[in-house]
Amino acid sequence: MQLLPFLLVVSVFLQSSQSTTPSIEAQSWFQQAQQHFEKQEWDKSRLAAARALEIDPTLADAEVLLGLVATAQARLPEAEKHLRRAVSLQPRNDRAQGYLASVYLQEKRFGEASQAFQKVLKLNPRNQAASYNLGLIALIQEKPAEALPYFEKVHQTDPSDVAALIGMLESQLLLKRQPDARLSIQKLKALLKPQDPRFFQVSTLLALHGEFTSAIPLMEQVRLVFPQSYDVNYNLALAYFRSKNPDKAAEALQSLLSQHPRAEAYNLLASVEETQQHYLEAVRAYQKAAELEPGNEDYRYDYANELLQHRTNQEAIVLFATGVRDFPKSWRLRLGLGCAYYLAGKFDEAAQALLETVKIEPTIKLAYFFLGKTYESAESFQPAIRETFKAYLERNPDDPWAYYHYGNILYLRAQLDPQPDSQPAKSNLNRALVLKPDFAEAYLQLGIILQQEGQLKESIALLNRAIQSNPKLAAAHYRLAIAYKRLGENDRAKAQFDLYEKFKAES
Repeated sequence: MQLLPFLLVVSVFLQSSQSTTPSIEAQSWFQQAQQHFEKQEWDKSRLAAARALEIDPTLADAEVLLGLVATAQARLPEAEKHLRRAVSLQPRNDRAQGYLASVYLQEKRFGEASQAFQKVLKLNPRNQAASYNLGLIALIQEKPAEALPYFEKVHQTDPSDVAALIGMLESQLLLKRQPDARLSIQKLKALLKPQDPRFFQVSTLLALHGEFTSAIPLMEQVRLVFPQSYDVNYNLALAYFRSKNPDKAAEALQSLLSQHPRAEAYNLLASVEETQQHYLEAVRAYQKAAELEPGNEDYRYDYANELLQHRTNQEAIVLFATGVRDFPKSWRLRLGLGCAYYLAGKFDEAAQALLETVKIEPTIKLAYFFLGKTYESAESFQPAIRETFKAYLERNPDDPWAYYHYGNILYLRAQLDPQPDSQPAKSNLNRALVLKPDFAEAYLQLGIILQQEGQLKESIALLNRAIQSNPKLAAAHYRLAIAYKRLGENDRAKAQFDLYEKFKAES
């Protein structure tokens, strides 16, 4: 959505009434300023308007014009100063108030802009620009129910106002009012031709809201008019991809890439190929995107991550490592490197990379998940991992997996003491279960601890809870089999060993 261009209404701002008649000399300078403004000769216009104000400091129209010149030159604080003066000279000048409101809007001072546009409507209830911009502000503030009546008011006054109809459509889509949205689409199609950029804007808006059935036919119409357009073809391919039509998406992208071999399009093609399980083609497309734009962190990450997903661990390590070198502040690339090292069985390197990840971004849950998995094997990093988990849980007491891993860490640490105390470990595991009552792995670990402490019947209850939460958790069946065997219940033990072998083979 775009603001109504202020240049369209500049030519009529002189219709506002002056409280006093300006001197002939001041009026002459002002007319020159206006003429220069209409020719977009900003500096000459500014000098002439300033001269008019020197002669008559009460000439509000000159202040308005200076505000418009400053706005055109993107000097918004200066524009605000002049327009505030104009409003103080003529408090009932709705146009000056409207220009001031537009400056607030461009400065993203939405509360002040809204108040100023409300004042405009009090002064002139028929001011369509004020109604439109109040709708726009409400949309920006994610208040579609407030936005819609303003756009409808403009539409009722002028049914051909395309901007208002687009505002109505976006509000209706956000409010899930599909029948009303379809009616707005029909009205826009009647007003616009595919050659009009706003036609493509409508189709893109529909796609962004997941209305692909409506969006794609409009995009296809635009493509017929602009078959070489990168934006049109890319967005059409993206719409096909998101509507789960990878064949049409791939077709559009192949045509697009023959004309515009850009990294963005290759990256999307890679996602399409991945969806179709064309993994080799996906890797090649991700690689091409990364090669075309080596300075793009996202493309470098996607390429390395694709290799990692398909267990090409060593190649992924190389790519993530060079990515970390080139993007030293990237937590995502460090996280990928840590995961790649972990899957390759290089636990010390994994722990180091993951510890560096959480130093950069301390809230990434996946980093702690893999860090917990490295603990037992990364002996030289165990003190740092323990302290990292302790600090994390003090800040983020709502992560069940972190409590699970910290419970395991505390249990392993306790086993090194002459008189192990497993209570801290149990407390963390129980906290994990409070946060996630169906947490099979936490039940399993508590069962293991009780089993080690000789509480076999109590451990059986917990292991059965683990299996109830996840019947295919092979380790739970194994531990349950051991408990039954120790209790002399050999038939039950054999049944659980058989289930263990079955689910282990399936995993």
